[in-house]
Amino acid sequence: MGFGRDENGRGSDELVIFMGKGVSIKGDLHFEGSGRLDGKVEGKIHVDGNLILGDGAMISSEIKADTIVVGGNVKGKIVAYKKVQLLKTSVVNCDISSPSLVVEEGALFNGSAKMGAIDEIEEPVPVSIAPVEKQKKLVGLAK
Repeated sequence: MGFGRDENGRGSDELVIFMGKGVSIKGDLHFEGSGRLDGKVEGKIHVDGNLILGDGAMISSEIKADTIVVGGNVKGKIVAYKKVQLLKTSVVNCDISSPSLVVEEGALFNGSAKMGAIDEIEEPVPVSIAPVEKQKKLVGLAK
């Protein structure tokens, strides 16, 4: 994944943090630039840049970043200002808000997704599969 440069000329592809599988953090994490987390985090994560959650990551948190690539386990809430990508190794049990969502075959996603410009998104709408007649009643189209 090439992160490139942002509108301020900041090199957002430069990793400013790398956390290995053996590292565990309880508390909030905030940084600017791009980072990769392969360990365990319990607390809020706010990134002014891009975030990769490796296949060994165990995250129980609210995550906010420009682009978030998930390869591990996430419980909580994800807000991405540009894009969320769920890799085939990901297990995601949370609500996602993002203008763009990519889910690879094999990824496990249980939650809700709300897509659109982040400033327009209020709360994620639960995704449910209901019989067509029940859906029509819910949206007022049933006769």
